[in-house]
Amino acid sequence: MAAGADQCETSCVHPEQVRPLLGRVLGPQVAEDVATTFSMLADPTRARILHALSLASELCVCDLALLVGISQSATSHQLRLLRDHRVVARRKAGRIAYYRLADDHIRHIFADGAHHALEHHRQAPGRGGEQAAG
Repeated sequence: MAAGADQCETSCVHPEQVRPLLGRVLGPQVAEDVATTFSMLADPTRARILHALSLASELCVCDLALLVGISQSATSHQLRLLRDHRVVARRKAGRIAYYRLADDHIRHIFADGAHHALEHHRQAPGRGGEQAAG
């Protein structure tokens, strides 16, 4: 890497900036949990499922499969991953399983990510004319 390209030329710790942050940076296990949550959001199919769930209080697998345009089996697989990582929650009513976003934290994370992406698509001319629901 060339000198000065995203690194200090000399050791230049700024105590006045670092001191208030000591002990506040995420520990390795919490950072791993955060990264895992984001990895669950980092798949286009799962993002579409989560968006559908953000628009309703809860949906069953059949409803989600129809909305996202994938098979019920593929939808179930994605929902199982999302549930195993505490991104969605499930309620069973007889033989039907209804899914919802796990909590408001997930709802806010997803909403912020969607707003960020929508801003980018609105600002970029000629971006394919996708319908973007917000």
